[in-house]
Amino acid sequence: MTGNKIGKTLKQLRNYRGMTQEAISKELNISRQTYSYYETGQRIPDLEMACRLANFHNITLDQLVLTGLRPTGVDPFASLPDGYRQLLQAYHKLPMEKQQHLMSYLEFLSS
Repeated sequence: MTGNKIGKTLKQLRNYRGMTQEAISKELNISRQTYSYYETGQRIPDLEMACRLANFHNITLDQLVLTGLRPTGVDPFASLPDGYRQLLQAYHKLPMEKQQHLMSYLEFLSS
C-alpha cells in the first residue's frame, strides 16, 4: 500500500515538473526502470533513496511516504499571488543542477 502512495506522489511530481522518467532517473543516477518501479509501486525505495527522492522534488519525507502532496486535492500554490506561484512552478520544473545555480544567483543578488 505504501508503495502505491509513493508512486502516485512521484508521478504527480514528475508530471507537474514536465519531466520524463528518463530525465529524473539521470538526475538521481539510477536506471529508468528502477524509477519506473517506484512510480508504479512495484518497488518501495529504501530510506536513503526515499530521502533523495524527497530532496530532489523539494518535499518532505512525510509528503512522499505518508500524506502525499495534496491530501485535500487543493493546489498547494493556489493561495499565492500569481508572480510567486509562477516562480515556484518554474523553479520546480528545473533540473536539480539548475535549481542550485538559481539559488546561488539569488544568494549573489542578496549580498
